[in-house]
Amino acid sequence: MRKQQGLTLIGFIFMAALVAGAGLIVFQSIPIYNEYFTLQKILKSIDVGQNQDATPGDIRNQFSRKAAADYMYDIKPQELDVTKENGRIVITVNYTRVVKLAGNVSLLYDFQATNRK
Repeated sequence: MRKQQGLTLIGFIFMAALVAGAGLIVFQSIPIYNEYFTLQKILKSIDVGQNQDATPGDIRNQFSRKAAADYMYDIKPQELDVTKENGRIVITVNYTRVVKLAGNVSLLYDFQATNRK
């Protein structure tokens, strides 16, 4: 005689809760990562000039126009850190996002995007 196999009701409820929790986290994370990848695309597309003569104001204006075209309004041009390393202009943005899950439980996402290759 074969031994019965299967999932009990309590086991099913436990598995459903785990899947629902993982789904909640994933669906809350998709827009945040979409914003991050859009920001990286914008930073890599900013034209710093052939001889690296773009000013920080020019770079921030370009960022503002490209961000508006991609409907990204959460990161302001003033948050850009424009520096020069080895004769090359490097644009960096550090930012965090907090997503409330339930009650006092939140997720903290910490991002650093740059145009460095």
